[in-house]
Amino acid sequence: MKKNILMSFITFSVCFSLVGCNNKVSSSVPPSFTNTIEAKLVEDEDYVEHSKTYGDDEYIYDESMWYVNNLDKVPLPDPHIYVENGVYYITGTSDRSLGKYIDCYTTTDFVEFELFDAIYSPDSFDGWEANSPQIYAPEIYCFDGVYYLYYSAQGKDGKRYNSVVQSKNILGPYEPIVNTTVDGLNNPVFNNDSFDVLDATIFVDDDNKMYMYYAISCPQCQHIIGVEMKSPYEANWDTAVDLVKPGYLSTESPLKVMLWEMYKYYTIAEAPYMVKSNGKYYLTYSVNGCWNKYYSVCYAVSETPLGNFEKPYAKNQAWTNLLLGYSGTGVDTSKVYNQWSGFASGTGHHCFFNIGDQTMIGYHAHQNRDWNSETGYTDRYFAIDYLFFDKDGVPFCNGPTYSLQPLPEAISGYRNIAPNATVRVENVTNGEAINDKYNVDCYNLSQEEGKEVVLGNGYSYIELTFDKEYTIGGVAIYNSAYFDKYVDKVYYVDFGNGNAVKDLTYLEEKFVNFDTEFVFPNSSFTVEFYTTFKANKLTICFNLPEGGQINEIVVLGK
Repeated sequence: MKKNILMSFITFSVCFSLVGCNNKVSSSVPPSFTNTIEAKLVEDEDYVEHSKTYGDDEYIYDESMWYVNNLDKVPLPDPHIYVENGVYYITGTSDRSLGKYIDCYTTTDFVEFELFDAIYSPDSFDGWEANSPQIYAPEIYCFDGVYYLYYSAQGKDGKRYNSVVQSKNILGPYEPIVNTTVDGLNNPVFNNDSFDVLDATIFVDDDNKMYMYYAISCPQCQHIIGVEMKSPYEANWDTAVDLVKPGYLSTESPLKVMLWEMYKYYTIAEAPYMVKSNGKYYLTYSVNGCWNKYYSVCYAVSETPLGNFEKPYAKNQAWTNLLLGYSGTGVDTSKVYNQWSGFASGTGHHCFFNIGDQTMIGYHAHQNRDWNSETGYTDRYFAIDYLFFDKDGVPFCNGPTYSLQPLPEAISGYRNIAPNATVRVENVTNGEAINDKYNVDCYNLSQEEGKEVVLGNGYSYIELTFDKEYTIGGVAIYNSAYFDKYVDKVYYVDFGNGNAVKDLTYLEEKFVNFDTEFVFPNSSFTVEFYTTFKANKLTICFNLPEGGQINEIVVLGK
């Protein structure tokens, strides 16, 4: 491992002209000052710079603090996560069994996973979907102490239906629901549509009303239906309504204006999932076909759970309702269009879940990151990333990622203490973006313009002062998503109490494609501290002859 030797004493002379940001604005200019720093930290002994550990497409890192979406542990496309007592139950389409039964993986730390196979197997019953049922997209929910497993499957008649089975045990075995209301053994529980249906998901509103959303495959296009539920296994079909059609601003709109939702001839909207934020309903869904590299997650918004749902759109702008991934269009409108190969492919069919108080997005991605087929399939694996909501409640995702990311506090014990810090800067503009939780990741989109922190020529400084003293576990400095703006070195990170590191390097070998001029979104400088110490602030210094840009600064503290 290449060494970056730290002098035992480093002296930095820093002259600040500072502006407060992030809701803590200071109009006063503090006096110039000089810090003499006793650098107590020794590389490999007190801390590790992860870029120095990288080799053979892997890092050396503390798995209780960080994660990487390596796409190698959970081969479950169409994932859904049910959380109970600190255990995360992951269900999805079982490619392992060619869809003949339903598998479940469990984890408590997203490092180690345990497989429970065949928690539901239709072949155990001589039911409607026996004999090669092709089960897709199972989701577990619990109502009144009973676990319900929703799924879609092909019946003996060759048509695809949505149905549900139940169990007293979360890991099954699940059995058909047979009572005076439904006969889930001999018939699919939800049988109201003339065409094939799939991807049923459940949403319970604040008033305890329950709704089901699913995709229907019509000859014209695949689109999203919503219906209110009478019970976990009864739908009020009188309320069923079309909610989302790919390409259209809304189901009431006559024109297809959102071409990125219908790449070439693929007119698909599937895998719905609902989230409520600030009193509004965000119906999220996947477009462009799961076999396509442009499979990605979009959203529409409504004031009520059954619509009318509209997609955010502005004339002559693209990808205005994109949440995760990078959709294609019929026209090459962006240099990013063909650059994601090697970084991400086919990121979609998602769900939302909480790790502690942090909302996450779970999804699948093509294990072959260079996948470029418009037909056929490749292996798909489970991945996770962070989901946030802006000041208006609109969801946004820092992902997909293919680099080290900090695990949420409920797992690592460390939380990001930067968002509530007071920020002061020198030779920096747009300082408000330093800790707004937003990373530019699909650049060249109009909605992402001006969202990065701009570092001036020469020395520039960012100081974060926290609300109290914390034990520091690590730092991540997220780089620019723009090829001509990313920075290759951080001059130093100083905690003001003798603890400092110098000359952090960006892992260009992994994160930068010089041929296509592409930077992996959401990649960062990361430092992990072996020796714990306390601090109530840090100062980050850059020395950039031509300036540059960065995104977020994450500081892990407890």
